[in-house]
Amino acid sequence: MDKTGLEKFRQHEFILYIVSGIIVTLVNWLTYTLLTSILDLGSWRIANVLSISLSIIVAYVLNRKFVFQSKQNIFPEIMNFFLSRFLVSLVFEHGIMEFLLTLVKFDPKITIYKYEFQVVKAIGSVFVVLANYIAGKYFVFNNKNKAE
Repeated sequence: MDKTGLEKFRQHEFILYIVSGIIVTLVNWLTYTLLTSILDLGSWRIANVLSISLSIIVAYVLNRKFVFQSKQNIFPEIMNFFLSRFLVSLVFEHGIMEFLLTLVKFDPKITIYKYEFQVVKAIGSVFVVLANYIAGKYFVFNNKNKAE
């Protein structure tokens, strides 16, 4: 593939990643909101881990099939994906939330309709999306032959 074709491929891949990232982020936020605001789970930590876990499952399907179009063996790939995503999410999303909510006592909320949404979750999500793209591209879905 020539340089122009490779650049177009990478731009298309990144656009697909952004679209799937929006879907995954919405799954994460909606699940979190459902567990904390609607079902009143009582623990933001449990709700966050559950919402992260569900979003990782959705992310794997979207990334494997649509973004990176992987043909690799599913078992090592899925293990690498879940490990990298969970670590990134724990460090960036959960870690930022833990730091801001528990240590700094910073907990601004936005009310959407009648449901409150924690701003700190959105802050962590920005870092997660960027770190997950790098992990997915270079660690999980690194098909060497794909661009050729």
